[in-house]
Amino acid sequence: PEIALTPQMLDRFDASFGEQLAILHSQLSDSERYTQWQKLQNGQCRIALGARSAIFAPVQNLGLIIVDEEHEQSYKQDSQPRYNGRDVAIVRAQQQGAQVILGSATPSLESWNNCLSGKYKLHKLLQRPLNFTLPTVRILNLCDCDSTELISDDLAKAIALRLDRKEQVILFQNRRGYSSFMQCLKCGKLISCPNCEISMYYHRDREEMQCHYCGSFFPVPRRCPSCNSFTFSYGSPGTQKVEQTLKILFPMARILRLDSDSSRINQKSMYQGMKKQEIDILLGTQMITKGLDFPNVTLVGIVNADISLNIPDFRSAERTFQLLTQVAGRSGRAEKDGEVIIQTYN
Repeated sequence: PEIALTPQMLDRFDASFGEQLAILHSQLSDSERYTQWQKLQNGQCRIALGARSAIFAPVQNLGLIIVDEEHEQSYKQDSQPRYNGRDVAIVRAQQQGAQVILGSATPSLESWNNCLSGKYKLHKLLQRPLNFTLPTVRILNLCDCDSTELISDDLAKAIALRLDRKEQVILFQNRRGYSSFMQCLKCGKLISCPNCEISMYYHRDREEMQCHYCGSFFPVPRRCPSCNSFTFSYGSPGTQKVEQTLKILFPMARILRLDSDSSRINQKSMYQGMKKQEIDILLGTQMITKGLDFPNVTLVGIVNADISLNIPDFRSAERTFQLLTQVAGRSGRAEKDGEVIIQTYN
C-alpha cells in the first residue's frame, strides 16, 4: 500500500527472483515505468511488485495476486478513475482464473465478514515467525500526568534507556505539519483556506500555511489578516513539533522524520538507515505503521493515540485499532524483547 515499503520488499524479492521482478509505483519516471511495463508485456518479467496502480500491470498468464495489508485505505484512489486496488484485484483474479491472497494482521470488517459468511477462506498465523514473542503494551493515561509535555516522563525514560542500549525507537504521531491551526488571540479568527474555508495547518520547516484538503498554501502571516494583531495560539501538534521536542530532549540522537511532507530522499534512505542502524529514532505518520521489519527496534511510542479516534468518520474506531495494532507490531521482531507505550487522554 505504501511506496515507503517498496525498498524493503524489493530487497527481499530481488534476492530470490532477480531479473524476473518488475517494479511499479508513482515515483518512477515515465521512461522507467514504460520499461517495466514492456518487460511484463513481453513476458521478460513474471512478477510485478508495486503500490496501488500495480494491479493493472500486464502480467502474462496471471496465476496469483497478493494484496498485502488489505485493510489499508490507501488502496482507494480518490481521483478519477476512482477504484479500490483490493477490489480490483479480486475482480481481475475472477476474470483471469487466478488466486488472491489478502494479507493483514487487522483485516477490514468487510473482509472479515466475507470470511465468516464463507465467501473467503480464512488462514490464521497464530504466532510470530521463529516463535518471537509479542511486545508488552503499556497504556499511559495523560490525564494522570503532571506534565503537559508531548513526550511524557515515562516515555522519555523508555527512549533514553533504548538509546543507552544502542537500540532503535519508532514514534508514531498521526498528524503531519507543526500544528493543526493558527488562531489570533485578539479576535479569535483562524487562518483559513480561501478555497475550502477550513483551518490551515502550520508547517514550520517551510514557514507556510497549507490546506490538507486542496493543497493550497501561502507564507505564514506575521499579523492577523482581520485585526492586525501579532499574537497567535497554535493548535494540536504534528510530527514537526514532536521532532523539535525530541531534538531538545535527546540532542545526541539521530532522528529521522518520515511523512508525506518529507523529501523523497528521506523516504528512500529510511530503510537503509534503519537497517544499518544509522537512525536512532524514526518518527512518522501512518507511513511507518505497517510492514517495516527492523530487528533492533525494541520500543514503539504512540505520542497521541486519540487523534484518529476523534475524526468524524464511521470507521474511526476500526482504523484506530488497525493503526495502533500495526505500529505496535514493529517492536520486538527478533530476539530482543519489545515494548509499546501508548499515550492517551481517552
